Amino acid sequence: MRGATPSEKRSIVRDLFGAEDKLHSFSTYFQVYDSLTTSTHTTVQIYPSALSSHDDIRRLALELRANPFITREEFEDHVFPQKAMDPEAVGDQNRAINLAVQLSFMIDCSDKDRHSEDYEIGGFRPVRWEGSERFIDFIKRTFPIELHDQGKVRMAMKEKNALKCWKLKKRAHIKFLPTDNFAEHLLYDPHDGVVRIFRQIAFLKAQLRLSAHLPMSYGFAESLQMGTLPPQLLLETMHSLQGIIFPAVDEKSSRFLENLVRNTQPGFDPDCLLYEGYPRPAPEDFEYYYWGNRLAKLHQVVMNPRPSNRIGQWIQRHASEKNALSVAILSLVLSAFFGFLSVVLGFIQVWLAYQSWKFQANPPIVQ
Repeated sequence: MRGATPSEKRSIVRDLFGAEDKLHSFSTYFQVYDSLTTSTHTTVQIYPSALSSHDDIRRLALELRANPFITREEFEDHVFPQKAMDPEAVGDQNRAINLAVQLSFMIDCSDKDRHSEDYEIGGFRPVRWEGSERFIDFIKRTFPIELHDQGKVRMAMKEKNALKCWKLKKRAHIKFLPTDNFAEHLLYDPHDGVVRIFRQIAFLKAQLRLSAHLPMSYGFAESLQMGTLPPQLLLETMHSLQGIIFPAVDEKSSRFLENLVRNTQPGFDPDCLLYEGYPRPAPEDFEYYYWGNRLAKLHQVVMNPRPSNRIGQWIQRHASEKNALSVAILSLVLSAFFGFLSVVLGFIQVWLAYQSWKFQANPPIVQ
């Protein structure tokens, strides 16, 4: 498919995000859009393409927003009434649906297909929208409201100054990797020391504006029918970026972010640098329900940073609770052994002293 024209891009931003006047801010969004829709090589196609124009993409995205309770199989039958029989045609239709999901909500619903079954990062496993699964159930599974350790989450919020980007870098040697998959936001990979940051800020701001009039208590069912993700999820994401990791009031964090925008590939969204405030203020008692565990994990990492050298890392890896218990037991056994040895030595000293006294009290008679 050819690249989208400015007019087509304006229609997409208007119909999906109600942000026609903000088209200039969507440069990073359309980088992803173009990479997914524009073919880099010429192919000969013997069957009709599932997507023949950018209007087809927009139509699929709007249909998906209008039917959040539909299963993937039902959605496929609805948007592609003529059942495809050719495997390549079936794959083309599946890619079209995946594209509609990704461009509407920035969620990669085929991510699982590109990894092994046991692949995970920091407890997160890639997701896939299954055929018999309703779209709303897939979204709920992608963004679970997890059972958080509220004590740890509140401590992380209380000590959020320790989670500024430059402190994460300096104290815990954490690197920042931009991601276009919303589900990976704040995901920390302990193996590489990398935290993923959702970079589509223009998309995020547009979603926040769309949901500004919705109650914070709205969940997926109500929000998806309005064309947005839940207000709580959106506000947590923006707050974690502009209120915690890259706070606007901190000069060092602002410079750090500017450097990321200029020098990181793929680049962070330049819209990150525009602190326009929140379309809705965060409540005074604002808590994290979606990203709480990930925020607490970052707090734990920065408070207990891993050593930068290999010897220190080896010691830390082997300093598990099991090993610590073994060391404690060994220490107890050794203490008991040396205590017993001290008692034996004490008895020997007493006996030698007694023998010495006895010898002095009864010296041998010299003939």
